[in-house]
Amino acid sequence: MVNISATVDDISATVIELAAEAGATHARVRTTEGLRVEDEVRNNCLVNYCGKSGKSWTCPPHTGELAALGARLLAYPQGVVLQSIAAVEDSWDFEGMTEAAHAHNRMVRALVEQMTARYPALEILAFGCGSCNFCEKCTCPDAPCRFPDQAMSSVEAQGLDINALVKSVDLNYINGVNTVSYVGMVLWR
Repeated sequence: MVNISATVDDISATVIELAAEAGATHARVRTTEGLRVEDEVRNNCLVNYCGKSGKSWTCPPHTGELAALGARLLAYPQGVVLQSIAAVEDSWDFEGMTEAAHAHNRMVRALVEQMTARYPALEILAFGCGSCNFCEKCTCPDAPCRFPDQAMSSVEAQGLDINALVKSVDLNYINGVNTVSYVGMVLWR
């Protein structure tokens, strides 16, 4: 662990402010204590409804073994849960949903960039929503990731239940008609 001069509470408060500036609708402090990775969540990724399983370096099975993912999460004791809520035309507005997902992941990356600038001694682990969308097309499985520092896995790919996660910080996953909600998490040590 890195020895930093700022207290955990100071960092948490600053990260909440930075998250709001970056565009998060909600940001809530959440330690990793009690987080559990679940086979059922991970298996939902492997069912491959989104078509990205095995085709993105940030999606299962390429994200690693579930036990190792759980241990890695717990090695970062502090964090924030981030939520973005965006308006969409209707439940069939896939273009709007996709743009909202991209905006959410850009927000998470911007927050990480701001945290790194403010607290260079912190080690940061960030998760966005869905498959990594930094590149237009992932190199997986033919070549290594071109931008490993920008690649970002989803909370679900780590085996974390999104509904349980948002409830643990007093948020809702469903936020009204003609909206879409995305969740990410940034951890640090």
